[in-house]
Amino acid sequence: MMKFFSNKWTKRVISLLSLVYCAFVGFFAYFSIYYNMVVTQPQQATTMVTAVSVIMLIIMLYTREQFFTKLSSIFLLPAMVLPILMYFGQWNILVPPLVVALVIFFFSGMGETGKTVWGTLILLIYLVASLIYFVVTSMFAPSTVTTTILSGNSPSGLYRCTVNETVDSSNGSTKVTIEPNAMDKDFTLVLFQIKGLERDVMIERPMQPNVTIEWKTEKRADISKDLKKISNNIEVTLSEKQMAILGKDAYKVTFSDGSEQTMSGEAYHGVIIPLTAEMRKELETDATELALDGMGPNTKNICGVSVEDLRTIRLSSLTDEELARLGVPEEGDVLYYNGKVVFRYYIAILEEYFALDKRELGLW
Repeated sequence: MMKFFSNKWTKRVISLLSLVYCAFVGFFAYFSIYYNMVVTQPQQATTMVTAVSVIMLIIMLYTREQFFTKLSSIFLLPAMVLPILMYFGQWNILVPPLVVALVIFFFSGMGETGKTVWGTLILLIYLVASLIYFVVTSMFAPSTVTTTILSGNSPSGLYRCTVNETVDSSNGSTKVTIEPNAMDKDFTLVLFQIKGLERDVMIERPMQPNVTIEWKTEKRADISKDLKKISNNIEVTLSEKQMAILGKDAYKVTFSDGSEQTMSGEAYHGVIIPLTAEMRKELETDATELALDGMGPNTKNICGVSVEDLRTIRLSSLTDEELARLGVPEEGDVLYYNGKVVFRYYIAILEEYFALDKRELGLW
């Protein structure tokens, strides 16, 4: 048995586990950018993270002379920078992997010169990252006091809302914010709530003394009728993909010769405009052609091209069948604030409130 564990090939195979652990820490760093961490069962989560970290530390010390373990010892500490900054204070989750990273860095089989060089670089990474983070957060930190007074999930569980009161020098304000629930990552012991997709659906000044919120489930057809009663001119802006689903063109292009052409988003992104000698001179470029979708307003003007965006359409022009094709369910969640509608699932889906390409980078 001792011979088996002392065999170099055994150590090389087992050292692959260090890469797995390194990848785990890497995913943790990724999650820290895009998700808030909520430890739902602190005791069990702490026990599990500590146990895994202890086991991995033993394995990595056992294989400390192997290439993969040496490689992991270099990347573990830098990978922990973002989790420490983003989840600062949640030490029951942060300390175990941080201890593993520190111990294996100093006790790995890497030479002293390598440790000195990499140690200096890693220390600089921590210092610079911490400085930038705290300077930026200090600059953008609000001088007001905000308190969450109400919160709740929609009947379908797809959305959550919070009502926040902000005290400031102008009698304060009350704000209602909606976030998606379905995009969270629930790992039983730890819940990662997506961030960067918060949508403020109502801001009221001054701060309201009495606030009530109520979720209701309403039918698509009924919402359409209610919106038409409000106005037939309510508009929504659809994406190119949504316009394609409806079989409608997304853009109308007028070319320099006066000809006009409506086209889908896909076709629009493939349009190439040839440049005359005069155009090249005015644009100060040697290119003989330019992609239309990459042109700015001034370039389009010089080339004699104009583009009309057809994606903004009247809501009243969409039939119930078209709404269904666009992914609007037959019924869904509607939020009332003090008896007034402030959020409809219907509009959220059409305007893609919570599309991932609209997510803001949550570094602070």
